Amino acid sequence: MRWKQAGASVTGKAHSSRGESGQDFSKAGSVQIADTHFFIGLAADGAGSTTDGGRGAEIACTTLWEQITAFVRDEPDISKITDNIVKDWITQARAAVDIEADHNGKKPRDYATTILGAVAGPDLAVYFQIGDGAIVTGSGTMYDTVFWPEQGEYANTTFFLTDEKYQENLKIRFADAPDEIALFTDGLQTLVLSFATRTAHAGFFSPLFAALRASPADGIGALSLQLAPFLLREDISARSDDDKTLVLAVRIAG
Repeated sequence: MRWKQAGASVTGKAHSSRGESGQDFSKAGSVQIADTHFFIGLAADGAGSTTDGGRGAEIACTTLWEQITAFVRDEPDISKITDNIVKDWITQARAAVDIEADHNGKKPRDYATTILGAVAGPDLAVYFQIGDGAIVTGSGTMYDTVFWPEQGEYANTTFFLTDEKYQENLKIRFADAPDEIALFTDGLQTLVLSFATRTAHAGFFSPLFAALRASPADGIGALSLQLAPFLLREDISARSDDDKTLVLAVRIAG
């Protein structure tokens, strides 16, 4: 089994109207170790109320990517991943943010960011999350959230990697590898999740996964390019002016 993936991040109107850069960042791809294929997906949403949330999101994703790819190259068996290993990955990402903040004479909270992560092999997957946004998994018609988006103590707040109690707010789950995985930041969550029933909208995800599955191997990049204008469509922007990130992955034979 192997994985195909596509993804995009776009700047929401709340930022673009003020001439600001987006605060989301994502990194995703497939890694082959011997005959085993892994999907690694990461998405982060830097807090818009901070000075460097977008940079924090970038640091978190790139550091986690380095940690995870190094692990699977040394130990290409997801069953060997433990809670403590995931916690160490997150600790390394937090340390990288702290170093950046100290270097620039700032505080870690200036780089506040959420984080979503998925690591999947042929049979098993591990997911982790701090804050809002969500990871959705499914098999063509039914989709479930791995974790429900985390809200903070007050309305419109959430948890961040830069919080003092970030380890307490870290959620980890191990499961059988699904056929389809989506990661998305909170700019999409009110559009693609039903908060009344705590379910994911199959009508949103199913066509996107079908398009990814049908795309030729050399067409995945083109699909990623098509996702950006899709996320910027007026009907979507009208419902959420926040930055939007969407990462998709499908498991296929081969």
